[in-house]
Amino acid sequence: MISDIEIIKQKLKEKAKPEKVFFLKRVLATPFEVIGIMVPDSREIAKSYSKLNIYDVYNLFDELWNSNVHEEKSLAIHILQQYKKQFSVETWKFLKERISKAKTWDHIDMLATDVFAEILLNNLFLMTEIKEMANSRNFWERRLAIESTYKLIKKNKIELTLRLAEKLIYDENTYVQKGAGWMLREAGKKNRAVIKDFILMHVDMKPVAFSYATEKMTELRKIRKERLKNKEEKLFNP
Repeated sequence: MISDIEIIKQKLKEKAKPEKVFFLKRVLATPFEVIGIMVPDSREIAKSYSKLNIYDVYNLFDELWNSNVHEEKSLAIHILQQYKKQFSVETWKFLKERISKAKTWDHIDMLATDVFAEILLNNLFLMTEIKEMANSRNFWERRLAIESTYKLIKKNKIELTLRLAEKLIYDENTYVQKGAGWMLREAGKKNRAVIKDFILMHVDMKPVAFSYATEKMTELRKIRKERLKNKEEKLFNP
């Protein structure tokens, strides 16, 4: 009898577009094998597994997540995303134990903004764990931490985002800087005045973080340029 995982791998093989491999490998910067599956095709396959018992979902997730094929790991997340109503602290713990196998921004972003963010929104006591993750030695966990505030932002609750951003906009890792800047940009859509003040208070944040954060506030870029110029002039002309 053919197992579910064998059926899934066959479906992925049928959807594979070899001509997309180079493009996807470059964009995703993934260390895993790429077979050329586009996201809409992956989500279409995931729909076939939308009525499982949540524990069967966890088992299927593990089988796909432990793969060395990028798209199989992506499909694990796409299948899990369909079980939003069954997300719980148990789901949180399950995924937290598996984050170490996430090595790319797309997997982190999907897990953070759609799964961790949903669970955090309904279990605010988990903020303590998010703060701990923001201090992790694993930069992917630091990115996931601030991106997990995404749904709080949508509810106009931006306090945690700002607290995490105070540190992460100065992070040495570019992926973390991008995640922090992105969340500030999203928060700016809810409270432009507060985020604008925050950015001006931290106008010397890492360039990548600043670029993402000010995508909708480009007027701040001139201010940053002038302030940094004045700072340099004072440094060389005391």
